[in-house]
Amino acid sequence: MSTEPLTSRAPKLVIFDLDGVLVDTQAAENAGIAYVGELMGLTLDEERQHELFSGKKMQECIDLMADLARTSPPADAVPLARAKCEELIGDRIDPIDGVAQALEALADRGFAMCVASNSPRDIIERRLTKARVLRHFGTRIYSAYEVAAWKPDPALFRWAAAECGVPADDCVVIEDSRVGVDAALGAGMRVLQYTADPAGTPHRDDVRPFFSMRDLPRLIAEL
Repeated sequence: MSTEPLTSRAPKLVIFDLDGVLVDTQAAENAGIAYVGELMGLTLDEERQHELFSGKKMQECIDLMADLARTSPPADAVPLARAKCEELIGDRIDPIDGVAQALEALADRGFAMCVASNSPRDIIERRLTKARVLRHFGTRIYSAYEVAAWKPDPALFRWAAAECGVPADDCVVIEDSRVGVDAALGAGMRVLQYTADPAGTPHRDDVRPFFSMRDLPRLIAEL
């Protein structure tokens, strides 16, 4: 993880995670993975699912469950998990409360924005479309599958910044998971950690948590 001091100038690029940050799909994502665990005889409650899965590569989560269950996962474990997740999400996806307003405000202030997620690109685009926020990002969508580097590897964020033509220390990342926070810090970027729980604590000591997306434009302006 980078220990270089970060600049205090205003960021030129805001990099968003997807699930749990822009769209309200993290619980369904975790439950879809946990469904495969149930097929292996492993039962995990929501808190344990969040602890084990949030922000991680799906195959990594399945391998972890296989270790816990001491059995092999189904051969089609990833497609099974994805299908269950889509079933749980259904036809409607809501943006995280306050996200639509925050994106409008950031766009009005001239901030460049992109999405960098561990999910495949088609899933990112579909969820942003269903949540009616895709227009804020255009083609600036970056999937770990396209660079073969999943959070907490910082390569995904570095690639997104490079593709947008912005140095790492001119970026701020909006994340909710520990692996995402670690990836951003490892890339030498500033981080704001979103959590809907006012009692939530930062994943790392030098990361500022916030509890309402409506506060995001102000927090970014204060960086």
